[in-house]
Amino acid sequence: MFKEVSMKKSVAATILAISMVAAISGCSNPAAPAATTAAPAAETNAAAAVETAAAPAAETTAAAAETPSAGKTELNVAVELMATTNEASIDWDSWYVQRYGVAECLVRNGDSGSFEPWLAESWEVADDNLTWTFKLRDDVKFSNGVDMTATKVVESIERLYDITDPEKGGNGLPQGYMTYSSISADDAAGTVTIVTENPTPDMPGVVAYPWMFIMDVEGSKDIDTVAMAPICTGPYVMTSFTEGLSSELVRNEYYYDDVPFEKVNIMRVAESASRTMALQDGSADMAINIAAADQELLESDSNITVDRAAGSRICVTFMNFENKFLADKTLRDAINMAIDGETIASVTTRNAYLYGFAPVPSSYDFGYDELTNPTPYDVDAAVKLLDDAGIVDNDGDGIRELNGENIELNYVVQANRSMDLIGQAISAQLADIGIAAPIQLVEHLNDYLSNKNYDLINASYVTMPTGDPGSFFSHWRTDFIDNYCGYSNSEFDETFDAMKGEFDAAKRREYIIQLQQILLDDSAMHVNGYFTTNIAYTNKIKDVFNNPSDFYWVNKNIKPAE
Repeated sequence: MFKEVSMKKSVAATILAISMVAAISGCSNPAAPAATTAAPAAETNAAAAVETAAAPAAETTAAAAETPSAGKTELNVAVELMATTNEASIDWDSWYVQRYGVAECLVRNGDSGSFEPWLAESWEVADDNLTWTFKLRDDVKFSNGVDMTATKVVESIERLYDITDPEKGGNGLPQGYMTYSSISADDAAGTVTIVTENPTPDMPGVVAYPWMFIMDVEGSKDIDTVAMAPICTGPYVMTSFTEGLSSELVRNEYYYDDVPFEKVNIMRVAESASRTMALQDGSADMAINIAAADQELLESDSNITVDRAAGSRICVTFMNFENKFLADKTLRDAINMAIDGETIASVTTRNAYLYGFAPVPSSYDFGYDELTNPTPYDVDAAVKLLDDAGIVDNDGDGIRELNGENIELNYVVQANRSMDLIGQAISAQLADIGIAAPIQLVEHLNDYLSNKNYDLINASYVTMPTGDPGSFFSHWRTDFIDNYCGYSNSEFDETFDAMKGEFDAAKRREYIIQLQQILLDDSAMHVNGYFTTNIAYTNKIKDVFNNPSDFYWVNKNIKPAE
């Protein structure tokens, strides 16, 4: 089957056992504004199950949400990955709270790539390029029935920035995107004003990022947000969470729009084949990221559709510059030249990835065709490069030596989005030129990245996290909290800093092209291609759309099929 916006093919597993386990375990005054954006409101691992903590009250006054009509009342979703917590300040766990329809942000990534109002109905930036004012919707309540006021929004943002403050031991991730000198609320006007410390051209995208979701801080103070989602504004409310297994949600009685389902069951099903079977046998209505091989098997099933979206997510192999071998540029060049990226993308991953060598995907206008790849695939050239540099196998054990030691690299990979398959292929190709890089398969990457506990590591990143790739390059900015590879280059740093405060789109584009070329010339990483996300669903539901941002799996638009 096909869909006009993005290609769809028929797909179609059984998670009945997981469903049963889940059922048993859980119970469920600024300068005058210069630029304005406004539009009509739009939609936007062994823990025990935790029981209801933030379910809506049974009785509702003036609730906007309407009970769905008789018919299908539950939505069952099979996912590949689940967060280990529901806390916005912990790494990327906020993605899942938003993906499940529990949380919402001030701004939303639109389906066409632009930004749309969500909890804020409009926003503007003043002539100083620092002062941003967000006008809030006036009809939003949290899932406990409390009004979402400007003060509540400020409290939510302040909480996030306090917990993640690197000077207090926090991870500093939000601060890598935006820091503010002041934030204030005007409840009467329904506005929130944020004065940033530096010009932040991608501010709408910053406040659309999942960890900026708005929660009722006071109402959530007795909730352990590791074990249960906080009180938020989304169409659904979390009632149980079993780490690594399942989460149960119910309809938010106070939602400002219609809520299609009474209940949503999120079930982790790690294997693509099992998610596929769940669609076929009806135990799942929707499944996230079916592998290419399983999609091919199910093309003839007219009852199941796969919505594909070529977004900005890439698989990048970070090289740890603190490793004594990888500090050698000749070795890094040879590694990049030994990897047959086109074959890995098309054959190994069965086109789950589109091949490309640059950090920003070729489908975005950030100079892919203007870049030069200094280390294209060429095994013979890689071998000669190493031989000429004296990096050879002196003892005949099949492994080359550098400074008298065998080149053995710890290669960390995770089995999702085909990154394990990519790792296995790269490991084999490196072995062919005398570099040992055995695979270490892990469940979660966060600790390995943040502690630099790897030599090579495959990671999956959205390169346009704020609708613009600028922030992504902080992964290579000297001393930045999310520079997980220890890379340092003064030219790169100067270019990055100039780009971060540049509002002129053409100039910003040129900076981003320069950043990419510096990384390529320095063999600072290896890009393995651009991932195509997909959401597969049965004909029991409708109005499913795979947003390229990958932020909105469950939402108010998904409804039972008529």
